Amino acid sequence: MKALLKSRNKVISASLIALLGTSGLLLPLSASAQFGGLLQQLQRAIPPQPGAAPGGMPGMPGMPGLAQQRGGGTDAQGLNICNVHMVATTTRPPAEVERLVLTHFNVAGEAFFNQAYAALVTSPRRSDAIPDLRMFSGSFETKRGNALFATFIAWPEPELMAEIIAETQNRRDPQVADDARAMLLLVQWAAPQLARSEDAWLKLAREMRGIKHIPTNCLWARLHATGEAGAVSPGDALGQYNQCGANPNDYKQESIPKTVDPQNYYTVTLLPDTLRVIQKRNPRAIEQMGPMARDLKNLGENMEREQAAYQQQFLASPVGRSAIAASQLVTKAEAVGAKAISNSQQMSRSYGDLQANLKQVESRQGGREGEFIPNASMQQRLALMAAAAKNADSADAGALNEVRQLQGAAAVGLTRSRNAVLAEMFQTIMNGNMLGAARYTQVFLNLDAASIRSCRAYNSFQQAARARNVSTNDDDKASTSMLSDMMASSK
Repeated sequence: MKALLKSRNKVISASLIALLGTSGLLLPLSASAQFGGLLQQLQRAIPPQPGAAPGGMPGMPGMPGLAQQRGGGTDAQGLNICNVHMVATTTRPPAEVERLVLTHFNVAGEAFFNQAYAALVTSPRRSDAIPDLRMFSGSFETKRGNALFATFIAWPEPELMAEIIAETQNRRDPQVADDARAMLLLVQWAAPQLARSEDAWLKLAREMRGIKHIPTNCLWARLHATGEAGAVSPGDALGQYNQCGANPNDYKQESIPKTVDPQNYYTVTLLPDTLRVIQKRNPRAIEQMGPMARDLKNLGENMEREQAAYQQQFLASPVGRSAIAASQLVTKAEAVGAKAISNSQQMSRSYGDLQANLKQVESRQGGREGEFIPNASMQQRLALMAAAAKNADSADAGALNEVRQLQGAAAVGLTRSRNAVLAEMFQTIMNGNMLGAARYTQVFLNLDAASIRSCRAYNSFQQAARARNVSTNDDDKASTSMLSDMMASSK
């Protein structure tokens, strides 16, 4: 109780004010300018779609006109749209990748990918402290940190983990190093059976407990609130929560000022979700924070209803129909690929070997009508098909080309939708409405992960084609045409 009473002095905390959008603490003028620059980049990356109003965001009635900002151009057309997910390509030889991964995990290579995919995607771990690991997406302090985390939790390749581990030793950029260490501990938390020891995540979290770092402070607020790392301590939970919200402003006062990635959107994901974790386990802590906190509690409880309402609005929009069509294209791609593999003794044997090494390849859930993202296990099976395609003979070329182009069309549709939702979310943030922006987060996080997986699977098919000297030059045109046809047929 003493800790609770002490925390009462922080009634109007930085994080609370920022959530209401009534303070410049987390969104000062300089940050607004950064958001503006990001918004223009996102808008340039969204090509026109069928049904778009002249100069407006397709299916997004609240968005301002984009034609002038794009300069009439059509940037990021076709499969180049997947470049939004580009993470610095590793140049490390396989032996170095394996060495780095094995410094923190029990397995490497294909076994690492398969087990990590199950732990992060198909059967993710949940707890009172971390009910959804994706809430940490967009919360890292550097652009590289946010790109690595979002990509890894959707498609956990060992090469990406090697990059994360290497960045933990980055002495030139301590912020990148802190981001990487936080990523490593979150992955170890999510997949303790993969780590060298099951409490590896906790040891690393304790090492980082005293630093100022957005995801780390919000993580410790959750751990203190729930007792997942030891004793329950509401006072410490509120202290870490307040620090999480105050960090961007504090960084400007340091002798060597630090900046936060302008694409960081933790104020509409991690911060309000952390408050929800605290108040769920410690309702009296919220009461001690005063009437503003109680208002936030009520708003937080309404957030799920707002998110559900937005999803229905999204599904009825052109960009929503694009995502639904993309999901249908993935289903079609798998059907065509499965038939091609069954007709090829070479591919069938290779695909069977890959499946035998992957227990989680079948999903517990079938696709449901109306879903706007592809089944994650289906996307994983397509990656296995791409690997098996390297052993195809010329007789299977036609079917494999169709699978690759269908997968490319899905990647275009999902990424267009992802970019459109992100642009509107940031527009709402720029308008100072943090909680209003939070209504987009569930749809965006689903689209972001599905888009990453589709782009990665397409890249795997593209590499398989190049290994067999098959041209992929027509993929842009074919993929765009397939997406348009699917959208037209599903109206």
